[in-house]
Amino acid sequence: MICMQKAVFSFELGEDKNIAVLAALKPESSRELPRAQARVWTEGKTLHLEILAEDAISLRAAVNSYLRWVKVAADASAATMTAAGDTKAGGKIGLEGGKGKRTSVNFRLQAEGKKTGKGK
Repeated sequence: MICMQKAVFSFELGEDKNIAVLAALKPESSRELPRAQARVWTEGKTLHLEILAEDAISLRAAVNSYLRWVKVAADASAATMTAAGDTKAGGKIGLEGGKGKRTSVNFRLQAEGKKTGKGK
């Protein structure tokens, strides 16, 4: 029996950003990876990401990739929504290990948009 490792993330980015991030992650989550798989979905204003992996090393690699993709998609979405304002979001990360160990972490993302000298 394989003991799967699991990480679950919940992001409260706002409805518009959730849609943008979901659209960006959907192609990646539908691809089959050798030792990990991911599922992404929304519930109201919350975007959820679940990653399952065969071992901790695969889980860490998938988590690093997906969290980076979420940040890039959220930053890109924030940049298109407002070029001059700050965007803040937060959420909760839940990690579950193979022996039933659970950890929760609250986090905050902040993207800063700045006007450039072009077009002034």
